Amino acid sequence: MSTLTATPTLNSIPLRHGDFSTTTEALAYAAQGEAGFNVYNVFGQLTDVLSYRQLQSRARLTARHLKHQGFSRSDRVVVIAETTPEFMILFFACQYIGLVPCPTAFSVNLGGMPAYIDKLSQLMQSSQAVAIVAPEKLADYLRQPVTAIGKKLLTFESIIQHTAQAENSVSVAELTPLTADEPAYIQFSSGSTTNPKGVEITQRSLLANISVVLRVAMKLRAEDRSFNWLPFHHNMGLIGFFLASVYGQRSVDCLSAENFVQNPLVWLELMSANKTAITFSPVFGYQMAMKKYAESENKPVLDLSSLRVAGIGGDMISVSMLNSFSACFANSGFRYQAFLPSYGLTETTLAVSASEVDSQPFTDELADDPAQKEMVSCGKPLPGFEVKIIDAQTGQRLPEHQVGQIWVKGPSVITRYIDSQHQIITDDSGFIYTGDLGYLYQQQLFISGREKEVIIIRGRNIWAQDIEWWVLQALPHIGGNNVAAIGVAHGQEEGLTVLVHLSDKQQDISSLSAMIKQEINRATGINAQVVFIIDKLPLTASGKLARTQAKARYLSQSLQVIGHSEEHQ
Repeated sequence: MSTLTATPTLNSIPLRHGDFSTTTEALAYAAQGEAGFNVYNVFGQLTDVLSYRQLQSRARLTARHLKHQGFSRSDRVVVIAETTPEFMILFFACQYIGLVPCPTAFSVNLGGMPAYIDKLSQLMQSSQAVAIVAPEKLADYLRQPVTAIGKKLLTFESIIQHTAQAENSVSVAELTPLTADEPAYIQFSSGSTTNPKGVEITQRSLLANISVVLRVAMKLRAEDRSFNWLPFHHNMGLIGFFLASVYGQRSVDCLSAENFVQNPLVWLELMSANKTAITFSPVFGYQMAMKKYAESENKPVLDLSSLRVAGIGGDMISVSMLNSFSACFANSGFRYQAFLPSYGLTETTLAVSASEVDSQPFTDELADDPAQKEMVSCGKPLPGFEVKIIDAQTGQRLPEHQVGQIWVKGPSVITRYIDSQHQIITDDSGFIYTGDLGYLYQQQLFISGREKEVIIIRGRNIWAQDIEWWVLQALPHIGGNNVAAIGVAHGQEEGLTVLVHLSDKQQDISSLSAMIKQEINRATGINAQVVFIIDKLPLTASGKLARTQAKARYLSQSLQVIGHSEEHQ
């Protein structure tokens, strides 16, 4: 039985909406109150509590220890970002002595350790990091490759051991925090693997984005409590819940992404118990929780009436999913108006647009959309941001209701990556190209897909998301993120291939294939190849379907195929 007590929801200090010039200034104010982080395990038990006051104290001690490890100011340090107090402390320790942390994921698949270690080596070289901080359980795997490229290896455990023996106070003179004109950390774009794209997130960018998110998008209140299960190496987990919670002095309850996947219901149960006001999830998270709840024989009694901001984004949002989740949990007090669709990307620090709090999500249906599906708006651009839709062929700005390239401009936009291998496309007006497709209607932004995921069949543009949507409409039991439409070259032409993950080998593959092909042909007139696989389809850090990776794995024959059809047209 845990004897820990979670940090309180209400705070004794006046609420400030992120108006701080640096991360350490934000923490200094938050540390005057009682709020903080609370980490839970897969069973919903409280395992760690870290108040902002404790975070400040321990981060300063850790900073003093790191100061004697031979680092120079502005050195970059790769940090394995697990949902633990140790990561939070190390992140702020770097801020206190002028180091720039580069958060990255921890591999939960030890069977794929060689590939993971190779990825870490790529990250270190891409970011020009001088060291890596990792948990002890990775030390044996990392020691040789890290030493081979001339970098330092530190473990969280060794740092904790040294700081535990240190004096309990650190003088201000011993610290040299990052200033408002310096970077805060390096963020790697979602989905980057062997050729990672890193962006330098500045202290000014954080201020510009967090303050508008807290003040306008979330309309943060003094009585708000948050819940987060997104990983801290992803921008929504790192900024939206780790840093924004400090900047807004609110308590946040945390669950690791791995524990969420094992038991999605614990997310709902803890939000019910703790009277959560704010949470966020990609579409698949809501789908997983809903599916687990429907399958549960002993359904928990839930009270979700306190949830006023159920943020959702990271991919195209389905009206039917919003309706299904709302209907499933209506008796638990969940309100449809709590959904807050939004849009953002690493290259804008975090958010670009968001729907109105406590209002019905805005929907629309494109007249020339062959799928005739209802689209969900990601809201209006936040104050200071501009969005324009551009015709890829002419470079001209498109009118409302015309799908084109999404370009954005704003105070937290990043205009370059940290290495010369990648370039952010910009124009003379300061807009950057997002790589996404969409349109504007009544000043609302609608996302329709990724431009690079358009499949060209005999001169026709076919969107992968549309194909997947049709398949799931015909066979909803297959489940979201289990279908990927990709273009595969056949001679001089591109053909349509649909990858379908089946967890049950006993299903009638021939019948399923016929149904899928029939539905796609009915909607598009195209005969697709359908490939059934045992492997789960790859996802990005934000839970999006990683179609490019899925295609690469299919073409390299690294997917376990259990059945397929052959027709293309």
